[in-house]
Amino acid sequence: MLAIAPVLLGFWPEDSIVMMTFGADRPFHARIDLPPLEVQTLAVQRELDELLLGPARRHYAQHVVLLYFTTDRAAALAAHRALRRGCRRAGITVVAALAADGERHADLEGPGRHAPGTPYDVSAHPFVVEALVSGRLTHRSRAELVASLDSDPQAVAGVEEALASSGLADEDAPTDGRSIRREGRWVERRVAELVAAGAEPSDDEAARLLWVLQASRVRDAAWSLISRRDADRHVRFWSALVRRTPDALVPAPATLLGWAAWQAGDGAKAWVALDRCEQVEPDYALAVYLGSLLQQAVPPEFWEGGFDWALGLGSVHG
Repeated sequence: MLAIAPVLLGFWPEDSIVMMTFGADRPFHARIDLPPLEVQTLAVQRELDELLLGPARRHYAQHVVLLYFTTDRAAALAAHRALRRGCRRAGITVVAALAADGERHADLEGPGRHAPGTPYDVSAHPFVVEALVSGRLTHRSRAELVASLDSDPQAVAGVEEALASSGLADEDAPTDGRSIRREGRWVERRVAELVAAGAEPSDDEAARLLWVLQASRVRDAAWSLISRRDADRHVRFWSALVRRTPDALVPAPATLLGWAAWQAGDGAKAWVALDRCEQVEPDYALAVYLGSLLQQAVPPEFWEGGFDWALGLGSVHG
């Protein structure tokens, strides 16, 4: 179980609670930060219960495994007592509960929960090795995953220069139906071509793309392209573009990245992408919606791409 967690998350968890569910209408996993012992008030523990066990209850999970990755055994024990009570109230069986500090693990359900624990090393576990080879486990920590989407100053400067030289920075984003449809058609066509080719836009193309994506209906042209079938390719495309995006224009590409990551089954990256959006625009509507889907553990199959983003817009000739 300790080997499965990093494979599911795509990074090695630290100071985290990882929950795996079984017997649900659709089994899922979830991760949340483990609060330090000194801040674990009753309100904080209730929030842990709602964020982790709320989706488990809604999806009718029958069994859970709870893994506490931390060097603070006391914090793990306090959080586990609260979550165990929540499981009992919900009729959910705790199959296993382990605290792991990277070197030793202890069973929090057994008499050895205060003992030093049993040595372990999952680095050579077949699950881990396969994930490393396939590229599914690429980050040593969540902080490293977050850093992978940080801005690249040199790349951002190139896009900013293109925005200025093209005059886009002095223009408004599309607002009328005809211009939205025209730019949306271009976005739909060009993003589809670049994603299929595994290529990145030039600075000039990136500048135009990021500028017109400020219009939500134009953004929807790119959104409509994302499907489970090719979600991984969209994740690569939008990940690269987010790193090139000036801060003020981050919300649209970051949210599209989050959506693609959700469709690809990578909830951890989806949350990190939403964090990038929230830093600029906390109330960005599509990001708020995606956050609610992730928090409720809604499966990617819930949504299908390919919708008509241009419905109701005026026609464009030529």
